[in-house]
Amino acid sequence: MENPSLDLLSRRPFPELAAALRARSERIIQRWGAMVRETLPMADQLTFEQLRDDIPKVLEQVAKALESDQPHPTQELVDISSSHGTTRFHQSFNLNELLVEYQMLRPIVVEEIMQQLRRRPDAAEVVALNAGLDVAARRAAVQFVEHQNKQLVAATEAQSKYLSFLSHDLRGGLNGVFLMIEVIKRELVREPRFAESIEDLDVIRRQIFETVGTMDRFLHAERFRKGKVQVRPGPINLKNLISEISAQFAYQAKDKGIELRSDADGAGDVRSDKELLTLILQNLVANGIKYTSEGEVRLTAGVDGDGWRLGVSDDGPGIDESKLSELFAPFVRGETYGQPGVGLGLSIARQAAEVLGAKLWAESKPGTGSKFYLRLPKECPLPAANPKTDAPAQK
Repeated sequence: MENPSLDLLSRRPFPELAAALRARSERIIQRWGAMVRETLPMADQLTFEQLRDDIPKVLEQVAKALESDQPHPTQELVDISSSHGTTRFHQSFNLNELLVEYQMLRPIVVEEIMQQLRRRPDAAEVVALNAGLDVAARRAAVQFVEHQNKQLVAATEAQSKYLSFLSHDLRGGLNGVFLMIEVIKRELVREPRFAESIEDLDVIRRQIFETVGTMDRFLHAERFRKGKVQVRPGPINLKNLISEISAQFAYQAKDKGIELRSDADGAGDVRSDKELLTLILQNLVANGIKYTSEGEVRLTAGVDGDGWRLGVSDDGPGIDESKLSELFAPFVRGETYGQPGVGLGLSIARQAAEVLGAKLWAESKPGTGSKFYLRLPKECPLPAANPKTDAPAQK
């Protein structure tokens, strides 16, 4: 056996110790049950039968493991202890309460056995007895945690599906509202008396734009979390890509009264995933525009050794150096300066960069703006086989 505790139980038999445990088993259960009722918050809600379930079986199996030098009784102890962990999970215990149960059980067992033996157990007996109790406690805890993990996975998957459906439906509706606002603006712009109303529509449009962007970030984050992002390398002209990104955000930059510049004359071709590369640049540019009140946001691209370096810099308030190390963690935000967000954009950009074999980092100081750099290899590494998506179909 690989587990040291299991090995100890099967090395040699301890029949006297096993007999003492059986003789005192009922007394141990009574003392333990009373202590559990008094100590654990859940005890008031449990019947006496629930308090006693599995523990008599566990003690009997510990005794069988102690009196045998074969591995089979110890394996049965593992199975019974696992069952106890399952029972406590379904009784709505928490893990700490389960561990406290065994912490209270151990001294009672040792004390009762010493009284039955009328002597102190020798070193080998102490080691064997504690090994049996350790096996029971550990297996119950492991099984309890496994049930917790299954519950968390199921809840996460349900939330993910709900988020996907909700985002899809809301996105479609908000896009329709967005287009309607544009139509109304074109009608009202002809009348000077509606100038204030047009400004209100611009505010609504910006809020819708931000809401749609947030939902998109949630959906992208879910794709990365599930490992469902597939890399599809293809030829990309970086100069053209920079121009496309600039065009996408031109209206948003103009709306804030800042300038969006690009400098990609030295950029050439790369073989990478255009969708993921676009996703990275969109998040960086959107972030730069969000935090820049005046000045400009700049997109650059040029040669960097045997690869390319793409950059997005802004004239925003900057970031404290102590915050740079955690900047790309999900749901982590530095000083927000009153700007909305959930802290997913940079995390998504970092994950997309890793998938592309690229490196993404930031340089910034308060009061000097921020610079984000992406070092991109000229050839995207071949994607590794994903067992979730690349498994052969079952016939």
